[in-house]
Amino acid sequence: MDYGTLVGSHLKLRHLVLMLAIEEHGSLVRTAEELYLTQPALSRALREAESAVGASLFERTRHGMVPTLAGAACLEHARSIVGHVETLRRRITELTDPQSGSVGIGAHVTGANLLVPRAVARLVAERPLIEVRIREAPPATLIHEVEGGDLDLLVGRVTDHPSTARLQMVPLYREPFRIVAAAEHPALELPDATLTDLARYPWAIPVDGTPLRDALETAFRAEGLGPPARQVECGTPAPTRTLVVEAGFLAVLPESMAVSDPALRMHPLRLGGMAQDVGYMVVPGRPLTASARLLADHLKAEAALIGAALSD
Repeated sequence: MDYGTLVGSHLKLRHLVLMLAIEEHGSLVRTAEELYLTQPALSRALREAESAVGASLFERTRHGMVPTLAGAACLEHARSIVGHVETLRRRITELTDPQSGSVGIGAHVTGANLLVPRAVARLVAERPLIEVRIREAPPATLIHEVEGGDLDLLVGRVTDHPSTARLQMVPLYREPFRIVAAAEHPALELPDATLTDLARYPWAIPVDGTPLRDALETAFRAEGLGPPARQVECGTPAPTRTLVVEAGFLAVLPESMAVSDPALRMHPLRLGGMAQDVGYMVVPGRPLTASARLLADHLKAEAALIGAALSD
């Protein structure tokens, strides 16, 4: 590594933070307001960053500030660097006061109902002063926040997929996904039903671009079917459950969620390819804080108990 060149670089951490803020807010005016800067000061800082990089970073369009190719490359690295710095800050805080600390965990569908809350309960029992933040959101949002350092870990399905290509995956157990319905749903009276029979009911389906959505569409295509005629795209467990329990929708949910919820019933029809590994994801090469490492240990312990109780 050429440390001499890096020492002489005019690119500063604040430049990287400003790039990320401009990308998030989409305009210099809104970014300046959020960062309590004047617009001329922000414009000057952006020019400094572009001079240090040697390329234009954003284009002004009628849709706002849009990253150039060089800007997109810088943003990808900026997100990682700023995430490392934020993690370092919290690690130093924990070294000063080992009983304190904070951890942010993203949870998407699989793991959100049992694995995450049980592991967090273990963590808080061991470290009562720790601050824990559980974040539920669509996968793309959670992946973005893990990469940017807002979250330490992301719990969910771990599988080879373009959306998680930049994250390190740690599998913990294998979870079957089952077709679920409310207790009195007429589909449950058809134990020998095919997917063709079930396609006539409304479905709550996973968001586009996720591994579970891909697997569900593959199952429908294998039966010569298109997507359900009546469907709602749903990215988090709570609204999916409400549609199933209160509005008569069918959905595909983790078996552990169906088993633990008395309002849900599993249909006997099993779809091929709908069992996936559950685990957590982290940014490779970014050390976890002591709190996050402890949470990872509790995730492993709870996963062993949950996995042993599942049908697959």
